Amino acid sequence: MHHARLFWKLYITYLLAVVLCAGVVGWLAVGSASALYRQQAVNDLKARAELVRNQVVPLLDRPVALQALIKTLGATADTRLTLIAGPDSVVGVDGQVLADSEADPAAMPNHNTPTRPEVQTALNGGLGQVARYSDTLKMRMLYVAIPVLNGDRQVTAVVRTALPLTQVDSKLHAMTRRIVLGTLIVALAVALLGLVVSRSISGRMRDIKRGAERFAGGDFAHEIHVSTADEIGDVAVGLNAMGRQLSETIQTITEERNEREAVLAGMTEGVLAVDGQERVITINAAAARLLGVEPRQAQGRSIQEVVRNPELQMFVAAVLAGEEPVEGDVVVHSEHEPRDLRVHGAQLKEGGGAGDGRGAVIVLNDITRMRHYESIRRDFVANVSHEIKTPVTTIKGFAETLLDGALDDRHDAERFSRIIVGQADRLSAIIEDLLSLSSLESGSEGATVSLERGSIRDVLQVALEVCEMKAAARHITLTLSCADDLYAEINPPLLEQAVVNLVDNAVKYSPEGSSVDVSAAVEAAGLAIKVKDAGRGIGREHLTRLFERFYRVDRARSRDMGGTGLGLSIVKHIAVAHGGWVAVESTLGLGSTFSITLPV
Repeated sequence: MHHARLFWKLYITYLLAVVLCAGVVGWLAVGSASALYRQQAVNDLKARAELVRNQVVPLLDRPVALQALIKTLGATADTRLTLIAGPDSVVGVDGQVLADSEADPAAMPNHNTPTRPEVQTALNGGLGQVARYSDTLKMRMLYVAIPVLNGDRQVTAVVRTALPLTQVDSKLHAMTRRIVLGTLIVALAVALLGLVVSRSISGRMRDIKRGAERFAGGDFAHEIHVSTADEIGDVAVGLNAMGRQLSETIQTITEERNEREAVLAGMTEGVLAVDGQERVITINAAAARLLGVEPRQAQGRSIQEVVRNPELQMFVAAVLAGEEPVEGDVVVHSEHEPRDLRVHGAQLKEGGGAGDGRGAVIVLNDITRMRHYESIRRDFVANVSHEIKTPVTTIKGFAETLLDGALDDRHDAERFSRIIVGQADRLSAIIEDLLSLSSLESGSEGATVSLERGSIRDVLQVALEVCEMKAAARHITLTLSCADDLYAEINPPLLEQAVVNLVDNAVKYSPEGSSVDVSAAVEAAGLAIKVKDAGRGIGREHLTRLFERFYRVDRARSRDMGGTGLGLSIVKHIAVAHGGWVAVESTLGLGSTFSITLPV
């Protein structure tokens, strides 16, 4: 059964006090009773010795009669009696045993020795008493010795009485057991009474504790039962009153907090409120997400501790220092990428918290995606305008030349017409690649690309067949290395288009008479499709931007070879649509290796 700590404190303290008192009282009682009983035994032995002394005085000069009397008296009194000669004895030397009820006097040694202090004390005229081991009877004895005086008050003999200590000890033990038993019974009764009292007090305190816990848990309708009018009852009454007051106060605060949190949580903008000392008062989930902080950990801490951003710190200081609303842009560096934030700040009057009673409210809007899209749009418009403007300008120029009279010269007319057709084809290729890229980008952002389990070798074989004629025209050998049983979840047409783009680029930029190697195999990272050429290679500074739209290492040569600048970007988006990625390795003068890695 589980008991509260208060119960144990009360009861154990009470029990220790009872045990201590019972122990002390029992010890004193046993000690006093033992001393009293021993003294009573000594007095009894002394009385017996005095009786014997009165009877032996007339017989001191008759040893035989003395021995007979001593034996008779010893048997009658159930006590060992010994008569010892004194300094003025008329029949023996000092310390000689004259008679003994338990042994032969002639065989007993002289008793005036330090080992028998009771005899020496009596020989000196005093009352001797001692408990010691008897060499004659081989047991512990209690001895009492008194002197026998003559008319001149001289010691003529010593009468000694003795009892075995076993008799004394057995009676003492019996008495001690009764005292201890009585003490234990009383202590047990008092302990049981203390148990009842302690349980009563601890039970009432547990009721108060449970009531306080229910108050802490928000159950302010709970009432603590008051059974007595003492101090504990007063505590219960006070807690009940406090619970009612807290219920009303917390209900009001909760309603206000819920309204405020509902408004803040429903906002997509981040809201940050600080007091006049730049300590955070409120921060909603959107602001915490933008700034990369924990809302609970930020409460009450200074803005310098919460956000390690000098721009935002300066902005908050500017809002607190000024009177008018402030607006600006702040860049926050998160774990993944920098975020561009548009921040609006205004002072918070009379309610900022500590300090001078003023604070500030900062509203944060994430404009990172908007800035990114604006940059993409600007780059895209510039690149598309540049790429389309070139063939349109060429077509327009040669068409005007034809209209100005070149039609009359058949040779020039045919040459100009072929140029116009070529530029129109180039313009058509740019438009087709743009449409393909737009379709792939829309698929990566929303729609899903349908994948099926297909043979990688079949896709690579078809791609090589598409590029075979162009390769043969430049005497370039196409080789394929791929296992027949290599399968993956793919979209065959899209993957074929990506491989065709890579092989077509390899054929364009490889010297005549070289080879382009296409391979596919499962590696640690996934299924890797690689296209390796023997071209002049690509500088390291270009590798990170190769897959951007319209990016060219050599713009003039790319246009001469009919490239649109979108092929590698299409390859990247096809790989992403398959859940994979693209990579390139290149060394100047040794060629390049483009790879598409797909998940296995």
